[in-house]
Amino acid sequence: MVRGKFHDQVPKEIIKEYEQVERLLCYSYYCYPLIDEAFSKVTRIFESAVNLKLKEHRIENKSGYDSLNEKLKKIEKFTSPEIYNFWNHARKVRNIFAHPKPGRLMGITIFSSFLLMINILNTLFLDKTDIEFNENSLIDLKDQAKKLETGLFILEFDSKRILVWSILPYSFFKYGNILKSFWVFHPVFTYFPQTTEKLDFSLPISFRLKNVKIHPKGLTGVNLITGKTINVIKTDKEENRNSLKAHELLIENSGLEVKQLYWNFLEREMFNEVVRFLYHECWN
Repeated sequence: MVRGKFHDQVPKEIIKEYEQVERLLCYSYYCYPLIDEAFSKVTRIFESAVNLKLKEHRIENKSGYDSLNEKLKKIEKFTSPEIYNFWNHARKVRNIFAHPKPGRLMGITIFSSFLLMINILNTLFLDKTDIEFNENSLIDLKDQAKKLETGLFILEFDSKRILVWSILPYSFFKYGNILKSFWVFHPVFTYFPQTTEKLDFSLPISFRLKNVKIHPKGLTGVNLITGKTINVIKTDKEENRNSLKAHELLIENSGLEVKQLYWNFLEREMFNEVVRFLYHECWN
């Protein structure tokens, strides 16, 4: 089940329409193909939402035959540029439903796309001042965190200590009085596949954080999921520098195809983690 989580500015008719998606997801427990129908429904809700946004800003559809992309361009100045990045990911799945092949069934493989569509609907109706605040705050956060992009650090959380070589903020959202952000910590690998025969990629460590404080030696923050503090401290120990060199050699000596597969895997998984961050932490 992917519950509809919407902020107060999302029109009631959109929220009501999404309840049908929830119902279809429930029914899919008994009839699996209804997952596909549920996703088809949520993409149609998005198109309705775009039309409502046009009406809200009194933007005319003069030709009467504007494509969805053309409509999105017309409301560009009233919403977030990020909505197009999100929609481009969802559109690939949508196009499969628009031009179905007999017997094709997407099923649970599109589960995260429901989270994405809820994020898109919420973003579409966010106030422009809130959008700009979040975007500018992320820019400022990235600027503050530049000294953490490369280096050598000890990440401490839940009684664990992990050596990491890069720390990056990916997303920011102000929720009431709480400043929430999504961070990725790249660990120093002791193993990395050298050929495509045995692919086994490790994901970076990611956290949804609040109360982030960046200081000269690292950062601190509170894990939004557990409520526990995480700490990052710079390290310059020789044994850690040697571990980083070994990590770099592993990556360097790996086959080109393996590295390309890894970066594609990394990009896809980090996008999905940002989607989860927004869905779970940023809406009512």
